[in-house]
Amino acid sequence: MQLDTAYVRILVVTNYVGLASTVLAVRYKWWIDPLGAIVIVLYTISTLARTVMENVKQLIGRSAPPDFLAKLTYLIWNHHEEIKHIDTVRAYTFGSHYFVEVDIVLPEDMLLNKAHNIGELLQEKLEQLLEVERAFVHIDFEFSHRPEHNAKV
Repeated sequence: MQLDTAYVRILVVTNYVGLASTVLAVRYKWWIDPLGAIVIVLYTISTLARTVMENVKQLIGRSAPPDFLAKLTYLIWNHHEEIKHIDTVRAYTFGSHYFVEVDIVLPEDMLLNKAHNIGELLQEKLEQLLEVERAFVHIDFEFSHRPEHNAKV
């Protein structure tokens, strides 16, 4: 739910409940007005709490669903015939879109400018997807190494 939608709903509900509780309090019992205020406060708090939780879920970097990762993998594999291996495909939430991280393996003897062009075109292709905010493509010539960047002494 968008914050604007939640805000409009809160305004509509609070106006109707406030008006109704005031009219009912004047006509029947005085305590209906404070009861209406309590209902308004509880509704406002619960609506805003739900909105906050939805936004937090989008901001904490949750992994993309498997079908989206499969779509990315398909696009990557069919991007260029010289891609020998797909080492990693990650996508995680960044707001309402995804950050995508991809590690591909190209031939060891490929010229740097050709490898760069393949990676850059893949990045641009991934960033054209509506769901993708930003894509990062890492190019390597093998995939058997460990992913750490520890310096060997």
